[in-house]
Amino acid sequence: MLSVILTGLNVAQKDLSVTANNLANAGTVGFKRSEANFVDVFANDSTSSAKTQVGSGASVDKVQKIMSQGSMTTTSRVTDLAIAGRGFFVLAPEVAAGAAAAAPMFTRAGNFGIDAAGKVVDSTGNQLQVFAVNAAGVATVPATIGAVIPSKNAANFLLQSVSIDTKGFIRAGYADNTTTNVGQVALASFPRDDALKNIGGTKFVATGDSGVATLTPPGAPSAGDLFTSTLEEANVDITQELMGMLRSQQIYNGNARMLQAAMEVASRITDKI
Repeated sequence: MLSVILTGLNVAQKDLSVTANNLANAGTVGFKRSEANFVDVFANDSTSSAKTQVGSGASVDKVQKIMSQGSMTTTSRVTDLAIAGRGFFVLAPEVAAGAAAAAPMFTRAGNFGIDAAGKVVDSTGNQLQVFAVNAAGVATVPATIGAVIPSKNAANFLLQSVSIDTKGFIRAGYADNTTTNVGQVALASFPRDDALKNIGGTKFVATGDSGVATLTPPGAPSAGDLFTSTLEEANVDITQELMGMLRSQQIYNGNARMLQAAMEVASRITDKI
């Protein structure tokens, strides 16, 4: 019986940990909440009878990422982006010259900025990946994606401004008052979004279960729409999380009382012996 009670304490503690992480990130841009899923445990005994079978407790089945849409908040920054619907922004870490390219990362957090080289980056310097454009400024999809925004135009004038429209086109403005499309934001979608691996910083990497990323422009059939000067907030409902916390607390307290009762029974039996 003690082993059964311990499984109850363990799953309640796991559930509380998941809830605590959700609440801690309620204000994190692009955060996706998780849910702990549990299963019952029965001894694998072919001689046991279905009429007298007693369970062996509970265990963690998986901690599932919930990829539902977060609410949208309007901002004053032109480089703040949000996706309505499916898809992730594609990020590439900056690597030293001559080094092999690192695996791409994926995120729903669109709080981007412009670095000294004129590239669109996140807060840690990872570069937002975009489709290349041809001489007419039209994205060539499919194409190799990159993150280069020319710091000078053909007339040799220092980049002055960067803007992004709802179709994902990044437009660069130069000191001679000329503007040109320099890329289009690429969005990645997966067969199974919930199977992506969370690596922290609201970033994910692909796994065997998630499948391979399909890269498309915003608004494509497999991707959502892009909103500019907008951020997607965490999909955490604080009231729902607090209700889940109370449930987990009750489960923990109930198992703790069962443990106390089992200890008292064992003590009485020992005293009689």
